[in-house]
Amino acid sequence: MPAASVASSPLAAAQARIRALEAELREARAAAQQPGPALDLSDHNPNPVLRYNAAGERTYANAAAVRLRHELGAPAAAALRARLRNLVAQSLRDGRPYQTELRHGPHGLQVSLVPSAATGGVNAYVVNVTARLKAEQQMLEQQEFYERVLDELPSQIAVFGPDQRYRYLNARSVPDAAERRQWLGKTMLDTAGFMGRSPDVAARRHGLMLQAMAERRALEWQESHTEPDGRVSHFLRYYQPVFGAAGALEFIIAYNADITGRVQAEAQLREQQEFTALVLDTTPNVTYVRNLDQQVLFQNRACQVLRSEILPLHALAPSSVAAGERRAYATDDARVVQNRQEVVTEDCLTLPSGEVRWYHTVKRPLLRPDGAVHVLGVSTDITALKQAQYTLERSEKRYRDLMHYAQALICTYDLAGTLLSANPVLAALLGPPAAALPGQPLAAYLLADDRPGFARYLGRIAATAAGGEAEGVVRVRVHGSGAVHHLLYRNVVVREAGQAPYVISHAHNITARVLAEQAAHRAREEAEATARARENFLANMSHEIRTPMNGVLGMTAQLAKTRLDARQQEMVRIVRASGQHLLVVLNDVLDIAKITAGKLELEQTAFNLCDALAEALQPLAAQAREKGLAFEAWPLRATCPVPWVLGDPHRLIQILLNLVSNAVKFTEQGSVVVKSEQLSETPTAVTLRFSVVDTGPGIGPAQQALVFESFAQAQADTARRYGGTGLGLSISRALVEQMGGALTLSSALGEGSTFAFTLVLPKAEAPAEASAGGPAPYDTGRLAGARVLLVEDNEISRTVVRMLLEPWGAQLDEAPDGPTALAQLAAAPPYDVVLMDIQLPGMSGADATARLRQLPDPCLAATPVIALTANAFRADGERYLAAGFNDYLAKPYDEATLYHKMVALLPPPAPAYDLAHLRRLAQGRAPFVLKIIRSFLANAPGSLAQLRAAAAAHDWPQVARVVHHIKPNLLALGITRPAAAVALLTLHPAEESAGARAQALATLLAAVEQALRELPAELPD
Repeated sequence: MPAASVASSPLAAAQARIRALEAELREARAAAQQPGPALDLSDHNPNPVLRYNAAGERTYANAAAVRLRHELGAPAAAALRARLRNLVAQSLRDGRPYQTELRHGPHGLQVSLVPSAATGGVNAYVVNVTARLKAEQQMLEQQEFYERVLDELPSQIAVFGPDQRYRYLNARSVPDAAERRQWLGKTMLDTAGFMGRSPDVAARRHGLMLQAMAERRALEWQESHTEPDGRVSHFLRYYQPVFGAAGALEFIIAYNADITGRVQAEAQLREQQEFTALVLDTTPNVTYVRNLDQQVLFQNRACQVLRSEILPLHALAPSSVAAGERRAYATDDARVVQNRQEVVTEDCLTLPSGEVRWYHTVKRPLLRPDGAVHVLGVSTDITALKQAQYTLERSEKRYRDLMHYAQALICTYDLAGTLLSANPVLAALLGPPAAALPGQPLAAYLLADDRPGFARYLGRIAATAAGGEAEGVVRVRVHGSGAVHHLLYRNVVVREAGQAPYVISHAHNITARVLAEQAAHRAREEAEATARARENFLANMSHEIRTPMNGVLGMTAQLAKTRLDARQQEMVRIVRASGQHLLVVLNDVLDIAKITAGKLELEQTAFNLCDALAEALQPLAAQAREKGLAFEAWPLRATCPVPWVLGDPHRLIQILLNLVSNAVKFTEQGSVVVKSEQLSETPTAVTLRFSVVDTGPGIGPAQQALVFESFAQAQADTARRYGGTGLGLSISRALVEQMGGALTLSSALGEGSTFAFTLVLPKAEAPAEASAGGPAPYDTGRLAGARVLLVEDNEISRTVVRMLLEPWGAQLDEAPDGPTALAQLAAAPPYDVVLMDIQLPGMSGADATARLRQLPDPCLAATPVIALTANAFRADGERYLAAGFNDYLAKPYDEATLYHKMVALLPPPAPAYDLAHLRRLAQGRAPFVLKIIRSFLANAPGSLAQLRAAAAAHDWPQVARVVHHIKPNLLALGITRPAAAVALLTLHPAEESAGARAQALATLLAAVEQALRELPAELPD
């Protein structure tokens, strides 16, 4: 509250009187401490002085004491005198001074008793504090009154002392009275937690209080708080420091009013105003309020934009068109104000640029509370409408001109198909004059085959109230000559109120284009038939060559594993090399066919460039040295620190093999140099250049263009002297171009040749298995005991597969065709893998697999199937996967690839061992278990080597002895999976066939090798 109101209040007067009485009391107390004055001094003391002797009898009372007795009245004086004598007796008895306050009704006395050593009695000094008590009572009553008033106020009020501690809080601030008393004497920082406010809020308020004290002025601010229920409350807070007459700070009044309702109302009003302004600013209509002086009192955004485009009236020449327009506006405004009626006009507005705009304006009188009348105007831009009216007038003429002069074929007809109009070009095409066509049926000029469709179109548009657009090709016959023309037309149905609907049709004569397309279609069909025949021929050729080649290469591979002398080994090598050469020729023919047909597809896989180059160059380097040539390869790692890229490694190897093998083939003496270098690098790709330089005979300019042609060679006798099909360079150039590069040749006769190409390859991360040290080794043990069904009609191919699978320990069943295979699949125990040939007699392998997938037994239908195909087209492989095969393998295939594809489809192997039996025998002795494991890990590899050596020598008795030797260890370690194989191998050799023994041995070897890999995990680190 203001300082003036505090100083002038009854409460302040009472406080001043209390302070005066307290001063008098202090003076009396001080006098009581001095030695006893003479009697004449006591008589002049304004306060009562009494003396009592040792018997407690009063011996003296000054004049002030007498006056006090009369002021108190007899009853009060008697009661207070009796209490005073009791105190005197107690002081005499204790021999010490006493100081107390005696009250009776509204009266009060401040008494000080001082024993006198001289007289042995007691001196009593009395101060009448009745006035002070009355003042204090008044102050208390006044304080209670103010507190009741403050408690009833709807705001939170608190009073702080100069030390920023609470002196008072009203009930609105803290409703609980006991809690309010606890707050007194505390700072707002002390009580922040009780109010549910953060310390930051309390600190901010405390800082504002210090600011109000320092600046000696009132501070006012607003605060917002989020209540526990999510509501946001708003408060007006106020600090008022109150200073005394001397300028010292006495207290600070804190006021807090809840203004949530006001803030919400203001926000709602603001939103309404903003919404109204937004509506007015969003509308394209020009809205304004003007007075009679043409002063704009309000304008929306559209009006602001318009006024920014025109000149003010005073800047216009009085005789200008724009000035005249403004005078007309003022006249209309005056008419609105005078008549107080709405005025609607169409006004033109001329801009400084000369552009003329038209507005439809509605002006209404706007009455203000003060009686003034303004003009509210709303103008709508109708310039486009005016222009449309003008355009419509001209369009009728243009339509007539269009119909007459256009080269398109245009006509109109009603929904019955009767011509209403036709332009001269259409009339010239149909034959009759243009004036003779209206009234004739349009169908009369259509070919008979097209008339039913035209009739259906007319029926459809007549039955519906909307739509009717159509386009297509129709044939018309020329009147007289009978010539047929093809017209590309588009129809639009026009429906206007009050008029019969009609159709506008415009067309173009596309007869020449139709005839050309028909010829092109026939040519395309012939080309596609030729391509299909070529593809079928290549597929059949591939099958007919690859199937026997599979037998040749497969048998030679198996033959190479037998005991052969050096001469026989050379013969086998020659047979395998010849077969591989024939396979290369076949692949070249197929590649050039794919390139010609546009079906050559490149893989996108991560590979190591350095490894790919080494794979391509190692065999050719040996071939070059055998020929006496110096072979030099520049290592890529010298310029390419990160050799992992994304691309087709097989095709890159094929390119380099073609180029380097040509260089070795045609170079009789000198050297072959292969360079691989990184030219540049970005964060995502590397640019690489590959070149092959030889010191061969060179190629002349005339022959350089021929070497890249299919089936072409630089010299006529090249094939006779060096061999080859003439496809290598053609294929290499096509592959390089498909990879985004270009294969170049630099050569001269007698100076050798340089073939080079540059590729940009995306970078790739090294696969996890590559980072870990390369692919897993070739291991035949995983197929031991696996049940495999081979579906193959070719006996030689079945023999090859049988010889491959037998050493792996797989259990092979065979079927010559699809129906037999399905019957075996349904009858036999489940197979782990099915090897399915594609070209089977009767039912193809794809059809058989499709029927397998449709079987009701879900486990049987999900049997893994690998397609064995003699087709080398990649699209065929993708088609096999889409048809339900799990994988595919092109013939002739090597055994490692077949093995890995089969293993990939097998379920994960079961644990190789079980130490439960061994641990029971050990009876808790862990060292005993570890000793058995270490012994097995140390001795089992030697036993496996003995088994392999004995089997290779067909020494089955020795195999039985070794198996018998390791059998206890297998039982102790719980290696029970090969139990049947162990039993078979320990029989007399004559009791089982060699094939069964080989299969059993493979099963045993696989189980022991798996245990050798897994058992080290049982050993401590």
